[in-house]
Amino acid sequence: MTTFTPKAIVHKRFGSSACYKVEEVHESTQNGCPGLAIMQKGPCLYRCTLQLPEVTVVSGIFKKKKDAEHSAAELALEKLGINPATKSPSLPEAWDALVDRVSFLFSDEFLSTLHPLSGHFRAALQREGDLSGQIPASVVAVFDATLCNMCKSLDPKVESNPFLVIPYVVRAAARLSELISTSEEELWFRRQNPYAPETVESSSIQQLGSTEIFSIEAINVPSSLEKTVERVILNVSSSGYFLDVIAKQLGLLEASDVLISRPIGKASSETRLYFAAPKQYLLDMSSDLLNAKEACNSERSLNARASYLSGQDIYGDAILASIGYTWRSKDLFYEDVTLQSYHRMVIGKTPSGIYKLSRGAILAAELPLAFTTNAKWKGSFPREMLCTFCRQHRLEPVFSPQSTLEESSESPKSHKKLKVTDLPVKEAQYANGCVVAAGVKDSVESGEGPDSGVTPSNGSLSSVSYSVSLVTEGEHMKELLESSDDFEFEIASGAVIPHLEPVIMQMTVGQSAFFSMDLPHQELILAAADDSARMLSLLSSKTCFLEYTITLLRVTEPLEDRMEQALFSPPLSKQRVEYAVQSIKESCATTLVDFGCGSGSLLDSLLNYPTSLEKIAGVDISQKSLTRAAKILNSKLDASMSAINSAVLYDGSITAFDSRLSGFDIGTCLEVIEHMEEDQASEFGNVVLSLFRPRVLIVSTPNYEYNVILQKSNLSSQEDDPEDKNQAQSCKFRNHDHKFEWTREHGVGGSGDTEPGFASQIAVFRRGPVRQEDVLPEVSDMEHPYKVIWEWSSNDSSRSAPTN
Repeated sequence: MTTFTPKAIVHKRFGSSACYKVEEVHESTQNGCPGLAIMQKGPCLYRCTLQLPEVTVVSGIFKKKKDAEHSAAELALEKLGINPATKSPSLPEAWDALVDRVSFLFSDEFLSTLHPLSGHFRAALQREGDLSGQIPASVVAVFDATLCNMCKSLDPKVESNPFLVIPYVVRAAARLSELISTSEEELWFRRQNPYAPETVESSSIQQLGSTEIFSIEAINVPSSLEKTVERVILNVSSSGYFLDVIAKQLGLLEASDVLISRPIGKASSETRLYFAAPKQYLLDMSSDLLNAKEACNSERSLNARASYLSGQDIYGDAILASIGYTWRSKDLFYEDVTLQSYHRMVIGKTPSGIYKLSRGAILAAELPLAFTTNAKWKGSFPREMLCTFCRQHRLEPVFSPQSTLEESSESPKSHKKLKVTDLPVKEAQYANGCVVAAGVKDSVESGEGPDSGVTPSNGSLSSVSYSVSLVTEGEHMKELLESSDDFEFEIASGAVIPHLEPVIMQMTVGQSAFFSMDLPHQELILAAADDSARMLSLLSSKTCFLEYTITLLRVTEPLEDRMEQALFSPPLSKQRVEYAVQSIKESCATTLVDFGCGSGSLLDSLLNYPTSLEKIAGVDISQKSLTRAAKILNSKLDASMSAINSAVLYDGSITAFDSRLSGFDIGTCLEVIEHMEEDQASEFGNVVLSLFRPRVLIVSTPNYEYNVILQKSNLSSQEDDPEDKNQAQSCKFRNHDHKFEWTREHGVGGSGDTEPGFASQIAVFRRGPVRQEDVLPEVSDMEHPYKVIWEWSSNDSSRSAPTN
């Protein structure tokens, strides 16, 4: 049984005199990371002021407007000494409330309001003859959410079958015989006494005079799968009732014979299915739902396509139209529903279709196999797709930390990927009962344009212009279905159809190619085509295939970490971590500082390994990166069973000395110095070796000579002049932010016997014993230029932000 909310009680007692005013509140927040000293801009919050004739209250601060309003209503009731009902209303109370609501809907006050249902009441007054003022019972049941909620108090099955509201509303209206005339046989209502003239005038009801006709495109969805879905035109008069037009289109005598589905798509949408069902089915539902369905099935067949769209049982032929009244205006709202939009609704019922639509590339895009933070994901994100899918199918999404994992057999702690795929099926079974298998018809048939030498590689971002046409065999007729001037996707992410990527991998920037393939499922073609009716005619009468024309516009090399992920196994970043871990184990280090820690990837990765470390620290000049590092480390350390009992992050430059980081067992500086100017990198070397003086210092930087491998350039032959330093000039730096990249001539690491050496150069410095003749610089214990951003201690559960 449902309960009356505080807002409902306030409305029932005060009506329109209750005034809610919601204001935005902007506050700084620590984003839930204990010890983080950087104040973050928080989400938009809301506070509500509720003004009543007797009292004014202000709510607390909430993330959602409705929660703020709910809180204000609760406070108002508390001040007024009104106790909200703590239990569900009794059955007589629920019936009384339902009768009161129906009575209000037929009042003068309701007719002039901005409400979707009041629009139907006003339009019904313009019906001619005996139909004037007659309102279908289905309309009253569907367009007033309050009535629906009240009926749930009488019967919980209303939640899953909204049509159950109709018999309850009919019975409630029968108890208002002095106000409302009803007809259980015809399922309509009419107010007994005319509305007051001033009420009619204030409701903007059109009087006799000029009449305008609106031609609105809609879709006829036959119940028989042997019949095709087709376009129809609804000619609606400005002085008439649109439901009469739909009833006529369905072959019904009057509007009271029409049933109306839930909104299709967004809750605020006016796109609905209109259909007819035996009246006895409606009247018997509340008492015997199973028998009522059986009776309906015997008289009229279930419309599988319409039921799939709406998530409700739809019987007989149906009209899909976007027309009705809204909360925003008293005027009739309408827009065309084309065959294309119908087929887009159909494919949009699956995660794959949702993704294709979000990318605007129905015939080119594909739902990627996996979602990772390293990938250049385009289109709707997995969480958005899941929420959309659940909303369409009346499901409640549940998110948990568990995910489908792909793990390398080399390590139990390998990179985790969240799989986002449609359910595997042997065949593609769609709502219209058709099964079509897709396959490649031919390979690349033609290519043109000079060879620029710039080709896509795994992990790179490729931008193409493309067009897809439907071609009829033997007649050389071509109909454009879909095109894009600039479509970008990541190679090897599964973000395009399987036939497209192999073609692009054979091309260089500036080249064009075309290939043909067998037809995919018909729904995809009709969803892409502007003229779906013509496409349907061609598909049913001709032998057709798809032709793709592609031009490779540009290729953006992957970022350094993405190149490493794509070309190294395990990834180069993981190999650096493993190198550091080996050094920690060999030296039995208990303290480690990461110079240029960034977002904490190294410190985070170290927590995956058993080590002797007890204290870790990181320093960086980017507060944004440090904030991310703090959140990651805080979460992981709270759940970790490692020996680490202290962690701290500092905001500062690694070229400046801070005594708090002096004398650590190990210092790391991995892939950092190349982001500095060379003189700054040199200064860091002086400061870290003479002042910080860790027992072991590990420094890594890219080997420029290896870029020929990463960027698919040709290696120089062994016979080339080794002194010719211009051979490598065609290569770019691995990252646009690199200020320099050293060759092995300026670095250490790698092997001179194997070209072009290691991808990353690593230098390891070990502090030797101090000799008597060594002069060490004086170090003050009070040099603290760094700002503590975040710190964690296993002994401190509160961990508030520190002050320097």
